[in-house]
Amino acid sequence: MFKLLAELKWSPDGCRVETIPRGEHEDLPERAVEIAIQLSILDQPAGEQNTGQQPEQPEQPEQPEQPEQPEQPEQPVKKVKK
Repeated sequence: MFKLLAELKWSPDGCRVETIPRGEHEDLPERAVEIAIQLSILDQPAGEQNTGQQPEQPEQPEQPEQPEQPEQPEQPVKKVKK
């Protein structure tokens, strides 16, 4: 059981937009659940897990900064004679 605290507008295919009204829903598409979690509009009782929620990923260690590359001078544009 999912409870949306607000209306959710999402795109299942990147082309059309669907609206899921706020309130309780028996099931929701997995991607819609992920979006609702990110937007903090999914109400979940403590300890309840749902199949649509993916476990948190461990944080990745920071990558060392890459040194900046010097800018390359612009090459002059050659004009073609007619």
